[in-house]
Amino acid sequence: MAGFFKKIFGGGDGPSASDPASAEPNEVYKDVEIRANPAKESGGQWRIAGTLTKTIDGEPVVRQFVRADLVQDQKEAIVASVNKAKLIIDQNGDAIWRGEADRPV
Repeated sequence: MAGFFKKIFGGGDGPSASDPASAEPNEVYKDVEIRANPAKESGGQWRIAGTLTKTIDGEPVVRQFVRADLVQDQKEAIVASVNKAKLIIDQNGDAIWRGEADRPV
């Protein structure tokens, strides 16, 4: 279980895994930068995850998301992570950005 959290919060593969907010966004959707950051799991599967960043009052506000969904391929996981991020944005609207910064959604 500790390995799962290490992968999600900074121990995964690739340069964006160590600091996903510094990577170029995969897409900008409704003024929100979406960065896919799928986590490699055992058995060669990938967990859907990423970050949402929006500039509010001149300051970037970041929200992380991790989902239970697993896919077989890293490229598929990136596409699925971007699609899941859009769904999160559409379903939650501006409520995502209220409250504590850097809280998971």
